[in-house]
Amino acid sequence: MKWNDKQLNDAFNSLKDMFNKEQLTLTDMRNKEQLILKDIHNKENLVGTYKEALKTITVKLSGRQFDNAFNYFISRIAQRLDEKQMNMALNYSIDKLKDKNEHQNIRIKCIEILEIISNKCNEKQLNEAFNSSMDIFTDKNNDKNVRDKCAELLGTIA
Repeated sequence: MKWNDKQLNDAFNSLKDMFNKEQLTLTDMRNKEQLILKDIHNKENLVGTYKEALKTITVKLSGRQFDNAFNYFISRIAQRLDEKQMNMALNYSIDKLKDKNEHQNIRIKCIEILEIISNKCNEKQLNEAFNSSMDIFTDKNNDKNVRDKCAELLGTIA
């Protein structure tokens, strides 16, 4: 699956926002010299490592490689989220999933994110994800691929 520019920018910006405590701009992220200096200065800083990896993902990877790297980062992020951050990630993913005007690939990525973070969700959060997925799964007006991924999510949650 190859993402269009908007999808790639949305994914990049979401990941960047999670890691970027210093609020660097996209221009700063593209400036290789600044990234190298930041990484040297913050050698032990995990944020710097993620920035470099995100740069690599957005520039060099495509298709399945991008999907694998993206899913890896999401799983690593999910392990570090506190309850408030988990709620934000869950609500954002559910909102994007419910939005029938959103591109189907983005909705599918949101389902994949929900699958990854579901093991850290509390019972209330799992119920929200379950109910949203069930609504989409049973609505025949939704895209078949989205419904299929919802079925997988329901299996993961159950």
